[in-house]
Amino acid sequence: MGPIETIIRFEADREAATPRQQFDYADALREVGRTRAALRIFLELESAPIPESKRHLVSLFKGATLQQMGRFREAEEAFRQACLLDATTTSRVHLAGLFAAQERFAEAIDVLRAAVICEGNREEAYLNLALNQRALGQLDEARQSLRLALTLSPGYMAARRMLTDIQAALDLRELAEDAARHGEKSRVG
Repeated sequence: MGPIETIIRFEADREAATPRQQFDYADALREVGRTRAALRIFLELESAPIPESKRHLVSLFKGATLQQMGRFREAEEAFRQACLLDATTTSRVHLAGLFAAQERFAEAIDVLRAAVICEGNREEAYLNLALNQRALGQLDEARQSLRLALTLSPGYMAARRMLTDIQAALDLRELAEDAARHGEKSRVG
């Protein structure tokens, strides 16, 4: 069901809405850009009777909403809360994404290094680790992260494409270094 359909269905019968329906409604509102209304619902859901195994999702989506609103400090707090409630890669990848969006790449790398040992989509955590390493010019490290992602998921096309790009950059760097060394020798000799 798309976001508009979710919104219309919810608004037709608000009174009988379960916390899950409220959550889906808030996410649909966020998706269509009605972030203030979505945030209000996520804030209400923090005190709703939600199973402990799903509670992190409220913090996670609250963080995504705050990030979308440009309220990065509050988004960071929400993502950190989600990380405390969730031992999987998901919340950590979102927190790292927030850091990357603010060009806080070293902090994103720290979070992702913790994420790759968690349960969940570890190949996505490795891909994001590589993206942040690449941003800092850590190409050898990025290549290693991508190789690990591909070990976990050999068909991961985003990782394959990025590895091809990283390898081409490393090859160019090696050629430039070789040319510089040969230029030095010819000038010296």
